[in-house]
Amino acid sequence: MELKQMPKNTRGVQVKQIAEHLGLSSGTVSIVLNGRGDELRISRETQKIVMDTAREMNYQPGKTQKKNQKTVRKSDGFRIGVFWNLHYMGGLLGQFYSGFQETVKQYQIKVEIVLQPFEYDHLNAFEDAFSGRQYDGIIIGGLSEKDSDYLRENLFEMPIVLINQTLENYSSVYVDDYQTGRQCAELFYKNGHERAGIVFSENRSAASVLRYNGFAEECRKCGIQLKDEWKVSGPGNGIGGYEAVKQMLQCAELPTALFVQTSRMNSGILAALRDGNIDVPGQMEIIAYGDGDFSQYLYPTVTVLHVSVSEMAANAMHLLLTILQNDLHITLSKLHVTKLIYGESFQKKTERQDP
Repeated sequence: MELKQMPKNTRGVQVKQIAEHLGLSSGTVSIVLNGRGDELRISRETQKIVMDTAREMNYQPGKTQKKNQKTVRKSDGFRIGVFWNLHYMGGLLGQFYSGFQETVKQYQIKVEIVLQPFEYDHLNAFEDAFSGRQYDGIIIGGLSEKDSDYLRENLFEMPIVLINQTLENYSSVYVDDYQTGRQCAELFYKNGHERAGIVFSENRSAASVLRYNGFAEECRKCGIQLKDEWKVSGPGNGIGGYEAVKQMLQCAELPTALFVQTSRMNSGILAALRDGNIDVPGQMEIIAYGDGDFSQYLYPTVTVLHVSVSEMAANAMHLLLTILQNDLHITLSKLHVTKLIYGESFQKKTERQDP
């Protein structure tokens, strides 16, 4: 651990200054100073260095402030920060907010929800919010792989609930994305498909990477071709779906099955296939992942591996309020199981034997 020069004036030193001096995150330092290092498996060596440095820098914990803060929380309720990837600021956010509100209504306490957008791969810009006292708890949605790595490498004392991502030391509501990808490939195999394509949103979340990995691995096991030219991407909306599939249609040979990573792209995908004179489901069958509420109003209707985003949001808020109201120092999790909703784009046929 490389130490920076000790600040000359240590009067009123802050956690952030100790963290910068030691090259640690503010969250890790805060956890150690509050006596929770063993609980969150911070090494004894690191704990000793933090405590020794805090003494040398004349750190004062400010017990009165913490006591007053707890009193305010009990009487005035909770302030919840909802950190949301800018890429998902469309209609999907509205469904999540509806779920948050449904849960809040069930609690006899005031809950203030503050929306904080963040840019893809740049969640680390808000470390001060995670380590400070601005919020009582935080919910995070739309994590990229880099954002997930940032959380994995840092610890924060504040309770944080992740939506559709699982990380050690964090509470979460999630889908088994790897299994969902496998399930889609199995469905294609049982319908006799030997060539499959996939449509991604261009800003891929950590969850979508897991779905792809599960899909690709099961395709390999089943002997389904998944050529690189059949893996296309675009913005996660109808326009993005249209442009991505138009690109795929330039291929000399096309897949007979298509896995759509986000159902928000369905309308554009269907339009591109119509323009390319590709019959759905006659020449290409489609299964999409996401909220199936809107997919049933398309033509043809789309078969969806459905997960209710409003239900996930409701459960995320429930976990966080349970932790806050009961002052829990554990992580909680809730698994959501996808439901296969059949539309016209894919219908179950006579099953083949598993490979």
